[in-house]
Order: sequence, then C-alpha cells, then structure tokens
Amino acid sequence: MKKIFIVSAALLLLDCGEKKAKLETVTVSADSSQEEVYLGSEREAQFENKQVAQVYDDYNLLKVALVNTDAEAAKAAASKMLESIKELDSDTAELLVTAQDIAAATDVAIQRARFEELTAEVKSLVEANITSGSLYYQYCPMAFNGKGAYWISNEEKVYNPYFGDVMLNCGTVDSKIE
Repeated sequence: MKKIFIVSAALLLLDCGEKKAKLETVTVSADSSQEEVYLGSEREAQFENKQVAQVYDDYNLLKVALVNTDAEAAKAAASKMLESIKELDSDTAELLVTAQDIAAATDVAIQRARFEELTAEVKSLVEANITSGSLYYQYCPMAFNGKGAYWISNEEKVYNPYFGDVMLNCGTVDSKIE
C-alpha cells in the first residue's frame, strides 16, 4: 500500500512538471528574508469590447494576487473588477456576485474557491469577445483535494493561483482561447 501511494504521488508530481518558458519574477527582500513575487505578464489578446478587456485585465490582477497568496491584493483586484463588471452591457449578475464574494473575503482559501467559479464566467465572456491573440486555459488536477480547477492566463507557462508558491507550476495548458 505504501509503495502504491509513493508511485501515485510521483505520477502526480510529474503531471505538475514545469514547461520551458521565461520566468517573470522579481526578488524582494525584507528583514533579510527573500521572497519571489510573480508579476504576471502583459496581455497580447485583443477584445471586441474595451469593457470586456478591462474585466479580463482585472481578473488577471486577481489571478496574480492568488498566485502570490496575497489576500489583500486579491480583495483589491476583485473590488476593481466589480467596478469594471458594472460597466458591461451584458447580463453580469453571476459575475458580480462572485467578484463581490472575493472582494469581501479575507481568507485566501475562500478567495481561491470563488475564483474557480469566476473563471468559468470570465471564460464565457472572453471567448465571445476575443478578436486576436491567445489566452491559455489552464488546469491543475490537484486543486481542491483532487477535484481539479481551471484558470485563464496570458502566458503558456503555468503559474498556479490555487497553490501559489506551494506548487507554483503545477498544472497544464488545457486549451488556447483564440
């Protein structure tokens, strides 16, 4: 039984291997300890609607905050996203409620759980409005105790918002949104 567990764990870790890409991090030091902070990457995708572009950019800020396990930055990004969602012309009730829940949460675990729901709503929005470029729909099979979860990224390299620095690059690109 112990050998089966070890083999299973090894296979899961292989699934979360890193892909070759340029790592965008900056090292900051505070009180002689060093911490890497993920900064995200610029969006190359273009959208038909500038409000959709702003909602997506705010979603990406939220993703970056979750990658960095920064609950305060996630609250701020979700609050900013709320304002952008209100500018959309389409039905956004579910999107608003989910973003409000993230903005109100102080626990990063709750924010991450709601982020999974937010991703599904944002995916529909960006798929209907993307005009050029690509976004990456990524998946971590280990998120939420093996249930798995998706997110959208500007870059092909995986930076996991569900585990942050615990398993920063765990996940795969499921598909491209073009």
